[in-house]
Amino acid sequence: MDCTQTEENIRTLSAAIARLAIFRNELLTRPLGKLSELLRFADIGNVQNAADALSALTSELVCCGARRVSGNIWHDYILDTVLLTDNVFSCAAASGKADDAVIHAMQLELSALKTLSEADENVLHSIICNCTEQKQKKNSKDAASVIASAAWGGAPVAPMPREFKPKQPPAKTEFPPPVWQYGEFGIRDSYYADVALEGMYRRFLESDDWSELVNDLWNFHSSYGSGIFLKYRNFIFDGALKPLHELRAGDFVPLMDAEYRILLNNAIAFMRDESAHPMLLCGQQGMGKTTMMLELTDELPQLRLVYTLNGNLNCIDLLAKLRCQPLKFMLLCDELREDTCETVTEPLLPMNVLLAACSKSPVLPSLFEVVVDLRHVLVLRNLLVPVHHDVAVGGDIDDLLGALFAGGVQAHRLRIDDKLDGGQARHAVVDRRDLVHLAVGPFLR
Repeated sequence: MDCTQTEENIRTLSAAIARLAIFRNELLTRPLGKLSELLRFADIGNVQNAADALSALTSELVCCGARRVSGNIWHDYILDTVLLTDNVFSCAAASGKADDAVIHAMQLELSALKTLSEADENVLHSIICNCTEQKQKKNSKDAASVIASAAWGGAPVAPMPREFKPKQPPAKTEFPPPVWQYGEFGIRDSYYADVALEGMYRRFLESDDWSELVNDLWNFHSSYGSGIFLKYRNFIFDGALKPLHELRAGDFVPLMDAEYRILLNNAIAFMRDESAHPMLLCGQQGMGKTTMMLELTDELPQLRLVYTLNGNLNCIDLLAKLRCQPLKFMLLCDELREDTCETVTEPLLPMNVLLAACSKSPVLPSLFEVVVDLRHVLVLRNLLVPVHHDVAVGGDIDDLLGALFAGGVQAHRLRIDDKLDGGQARHAVVDRRDLVHLAVGPFLR
């Protein structure tokens, strides 16, 4: 690569960086910022600093967390920036709020990013290797300009003093180029929106003009959301929204099928945009309330889960974030307490958010329109002997005790206010009058 080509590459890449507006923040610390430093040092002929910037750029590309998909860490970073970051364009598309100025800015930006994506490690290495010769050529031009300016101004032109030095060839920069290629195109991990993402990856990698993809990019975000919502389905909120990578529910209790159907029908109506009634599930600790709620998200795969702990519903900012996504969410508040959800009222709930909660007893009747109470439900778990079929749920407690003893099960009565941990409660029987807990152990005579 000669000096003219080196100068042209520096100008082209610098101009592409200068056109960035939507992704301007990427210039602060991430790889684009290191590329900008490299070009500045190369332009003034500072070989050492330019080489250091290339090493720092490579390090950033390896460590920045961009998804490995294209087989090239530079292309991975560019694609990750375009498709998976939250920015003004992706957020506008996800919320369905078209802004012509933002769309036009993204169209120009995509063209600039296409130019930057073509600056591979060999191009940058060549720029650095030729920047010393470029500086010498520039300095020679500067000296000639001084003499010419003096001559045109009528001033005497004195010869420029210089010490005699034997003529030597310019020193060549000796360092190997980095290697950014690591394999072929392929999806190496799993994101929730991969069906659509794979198609977008291929379009960008195969297109010669990225500006023509602005409408495809808008439609992608308007259908699948933006940022973290493209990667994950389930989330936990503890003041900040974080992905919930593993969600392990317990065994669903068939005896609660009627109660579950009430919740499921309400969730189905929500998914069909027919209604969005907040729902509350009541019952003692360990009866499987959370399991029943999580079963809804298993049965309705398009329903996203946002799980909150310790009865926390002070999440106005979270609701605003969810409102701007083209997705359906169930906001599940576990162990809800009335004193922790004063900031949430039904008018504040977005239409794409179904509020669900679990509690030990009914709370906030003005907020929850669907209430399912499990405190009257008979729960028999892990029994090693059958219960007589003629004992109805909620029937006479003496009949129930008699049936259990006849089956050879040891049992004892507990008061309703006695403490039961999760394991005990899962082996409990609660009659409809909610007067007695019957702790049943799998003990055979």
